[in-house]
Amino acid sequence: MDLIRHRFLWIPFLVVFLAFCLDKLLLLENVHTYFSKSLSDINYIQKAQLYEDLKQYLNQEKRSKVLVYFGNSRALLFDNDYIQKKYPGWVMFNFSVPGGKSDYTLQWMEKFAKDNVKPEFFLFEHSVELYNSQASLRVDETLTNGLEVSFVLKHFSLFSIDDISTLIAKRLFRAYQYRPKLEVILTRAKNREILLEPYRMMRAGLMDNLDKGKGSAMTPGTHQFVMPQELLKKSSSGDFHSYLVPFQFSEPTLEFLNQSIQLSKSLDVPSAVIWVRLSLPYMELIRKMKVDVGGNRTDTVYNEWLPKINSFHKQIGVPFWNMNDDPRYSCNEFSDAGHMSPTCYSAYTDFIFKNLKLQSLVKGAR
Repeated sequence: MDLIRHRFLWIPFLVVFLAFCLDKLLLLENVHTYFSKSLSDINYIQKAQLYEDLKQYLNQEKRSKVLVYFGNSRALLFDNDYIQKKYPGWVMFNFSVPGGKSDYTLQWMEKFAKDNVKPEFFLFEHSVELYNSQASLRVDETLTNGLEVSFVLKHFSLFSIDDISTLIAKRLFRAYQYRPKLEVILTRAKNREILLEPYRMMRAGLMDNLDKGKGSAMTPGTHQFVMPQELLKKSSSGDFHSYLVPFQFSEPTLEFLNQSIQLSKSLDVPSAVIWVRLSLPYMELIRKMKVDVGGNRTDTVYNEWLPKINSFHKQIGVPFWNMNDDPRYSCNEFSDAGHMSPTCYSAYTDFIFKNLKLQSLVKGAR
């Protein structure tokens, strides 16, 4: 009744509503390209089309077997031409996205299960950084670009208060994420042909390449760069302290993955989980540098994380493809501490499909 008698009390609600509408206007493609700088959101936007393409492909009478990969920025650059040439009869649909976490994977797996979408194989991914609930630098791209609010509400108990705050601030009000700057807007408006149009072309080009590559594509500017060893050590130290110090194991991260694996089993589709190769200096820190792991204890990230992962895989009976401890894999060219150079992607692809073949042989023998 006070709201009816005192109309000025509506002002805060009106301000929020107008801000929300303005925020959605700013996100129109021809508007936000005046101030945004990232291309990573294109990977998320494209996945809806990829899912539709996958469903159509699976309904074809004559088709290759389908491997669906759920990963992060370490798994964006696969080449289906290489796969089909060296491993005929297989094709990869790549649902990997920058910052891809197991919550985003589960959101898609729930759609796969609901629609009864059944490829021949699911490949999930472990990233040790994403299991740290106390990281100095948080990876929140799935919250800002990928997760639906309804999904977060459904699994509310597995999200932290910080996660919910990030979702509200950066997802419901995306301008908070992009932080439009008037100087950037005016500069691009004055230099459309030099700054604005090339950026729009890059976004459109990346979308087109993702469509053609079935979710895999080189971001404009990606090249065959291999970081020199000294710079790689500095990069490794920076990433280690940003993402893994201190370290506290995130049980919700593992639970999201567990639910995805259970859904793959309900679809009767085999699966595995891969730990993608990290640079040698980075792994040296993970294996040997002691950090605060909670409970007034110090230990290495390797000793704190890997036994829990090994125990999980033993319990659920799903293979763990550990590229960092497998002597059969030896390509160690990196663009930075945690991302293999494109020069290693052929070896990376070979590792996946050789393990896939071995797993199929073992299953057939049983």
